[in-house]
Amino acid sequence: MNELLIPISNAEFKNKVKIRFNNILDGFDLFKNFTIEAINIEIGENKIIKFIENIFEENNCEAYVDFYINRISDEDKVKLITLVPDEDKNILKLHLNAEPHDGIFYKLSNKTLIPFLVRLNTREIFFVTFYFTNKPITIWGNYGMKFPCFFNTENDLEFYYNLSKSFGFFS
Repeated sequence: MNELLIPISNAEFKNKVKIRFNNILDGFDLFKNFTIEAINIEIGENKIIKFIENIFEENNCEAYVDFYINRISDEDKVKLITLVPDEDKNILKLHLNAEPHDGIFYKLSNKTLIPFLVRLNTREIFFVTFYFTNKPITIWGNYGMKFPCFFNTENDLEFYYNLSKSFGFFS
């Protein structure tokens, strides 16, 4: 089972992903959106993990992420290892020791990496954005257990809003 993210070029990323932007304010201005929010780590983190795993399955088990791991200093990499939960240390070390990749974009083709990537966000250790392309949605990791979700169409927004309600994010 492949536990590594697959490096892709910026060109491949831009060819595959249509909901992308450089800063969060542009995302709010350019795309339809809503934000899911969890109350706390104990309950909310698992709910967000299950939600993103479900979206992964809805998108034929294919997604992309931005993961700036190769842009941090060696000193910060050591600090990062001390910050991640024990269950994530080995996965993080695999990525730190992977072949160097000049870019920040990766293909996610393994659902088992989703809990690791979500925990980096929910624990505010390292932020990752998820990009899904079959039924397009971009989920921006953010502070305070908030995950803004962006869409091109009203139909996709409605689909994912209803899905998020089924996970208890909206009453």
